[in-house]
Amino acid sequence: MGEPFPLQADSVEALAIAERHGRQVVVAGCYDTTVRVWDLETRQEVMAPIRGHTGPVYAVATAVLDGRWVAVTGGDRTVRVWDLDTGDPVGSPFTGHSGHVGAVAVAELASGHLVVVSGGYRTTTRVSDLATGLPVGDLPRSADLEAVTTTVVHGRLVAITCNSDEPTIQVWDLETAELVGELFPQHPRTVHAVATAVVDGRQVVVSSCDGGSVRVCDLVVGEPADKPVRHDAAITAVATTSVAGRPVAVTASDDETVRVWDLDTGDQVCRPLTDNTGPVTAVAATQVDGRAVAITGGKDGNVLLWDLTLGKAAGAPLTTHSRPITAVAADNTGDPPRAITASDDKTIRVWDLRTGEETGNPRKSDHRWVHDLATTTLDDQPVALLGRWGGGFRVRDLTINRDTGLQTAGSNGKPVRLVAATIVDGRPIAITTNDDWRDPPMKVWDVATAQQIGQLSTGTVGALAATTVDGHPIAVAASHRTVAAWSLTTFDKISPDIEFPDLVNAVAATPQGHIIVCFDRDIAVLTATRSS
Repeated sequence: MGEPFPLQADSVEALAIAERHGRQVVVAGCYDTTVRVWDLETRQEVMAPIRGHTGPVYAVATAVLDGRWVAVTGGDRTVRVWDLDTGDPVGSPFTGHSGHVGAVAVAELASGHLVVVSGGYRTTTRVSDLATGLPVGDLPRSADLEAVTTTVVHGRLVAITCNSDEPTIQVWDLETAELVGELFPQHPRTVHAVATAVVDGRQVVVSSCDGGSVRVCDLVVGEPADKPVRHDAAITAVATTSVAGRPVAVTASDDETVRVWDLDTGDQVCRPLTDNTGPVTAVAATQVDGRAVAITGGKDGNVLLWDLTLGKAAGAPLTTHSRPITAVAADNTGDPPRAITASDDKTIRVWDLRTGEETGNPRKSDHRWVHDLATTTLDDQPVALLGRWGGGFRVRDLTINRDTGLQTAGSNGKPVRLVAATIVDGRPIAITTNDDWRDPPMKVWDVATAQQIGQLSTGTVGALAATTVDGHPIAVAASHRTVAAWSLTTFDKISPDIEFPDLVNAVAATPQGHIIVCFDRDIAVLTATRSS
């Protein structure tokens, strides 16, 4: 609208709106250490540049203090207050920050006192009295503040903050300095700006990052949480099943726990599952006689069975493996239902999920490591697809834990890292990836013939899953921070690349269209439909 403002200064770092002599003005913090004020309608500067900061002015807020409009600015290690009629300082600079101030906001407490929320690089986020500059308190766990705004939710005054070292937006009760909510906007990079708005009667937070994305999420405020909202260390594996008819994701982590999440609500279904023996490296989930179970493998070589309905172990650890577990898969099409595990001890073991006992022999002839495996059915019999050291897969009969002799031909000397399987037109289909940069990132195979039937193009694949949604078979793969989906009938990419804030470690997909993406400690759930 209209012409650009004539700046006559270095870059603008922050903006706020105020009134001066009854007219709306724009207050700008500039990199050249000045604060400048323009008439919003005429686009002309209305007063001389305000000087006093010793470094760039990175943050600006405005308020009415004792009946006069003031600007609150932050830049060096201080917060300063200025009379917008005269340009004079109001009181002394607020000191106490150990790093430069990069964000400020103003709010009014229930007592009627105006407070300033301020923070920035390597400094705690402080709450100070606007009139006196004296500290009121600090927001814990809130160093490296990138942006802050304030609002009122259900009568509660809150500050909404984002920090450079946190993937979430945090919501704080300013009366108690307690964390009362966390929002996850799914930005690919650190959030740098936040604002609030009302959309269709709902309060929302609008956020942006230097990657160019702007996102909107509901502003949800509750009581201080007494349960974790994420794992405490990186997620290593994910599987899906249902508990009491509700779809769930089961995640394993380096924090030595397994957690079960309701895919519709995001709530944890039960307490974290752990045997406190070390990081969990692999997980599978299935149904056994109508009950949801998870099978986990750990860095200590133990395999555990968990009853997800009761939220506890279904027996003692299975300690036959002697080295870390590399892969776990489950099958409930046969009788009894089974799990299969691969380990760095070069053995493949099969377990009866009803009794927890090992079935068949571990087959010490597995002279090479198996990094990943998947289960499917071939000629109505349950089988496992084991990633081959030289590329492709070999087929193992789950009823006797022996190779069938069916395997892909050729060898490039590069081990298969990931294997996924689904059914296409009644035939089992496999997708594999290996570490050879000369090969297609993902190869698609007909399991019955062990012949390659297609390939899927992407970058280096770090996580892989396959399923069939509304009769349409798809593969979901992650490359570094991005996730996309492919059709397994046309081999075309059927979704855009979706970027996440951190490296994607694991993905899973359900026939109901849930796509679960695990990156660092966090989980995101996407929805796939036939039309998309």
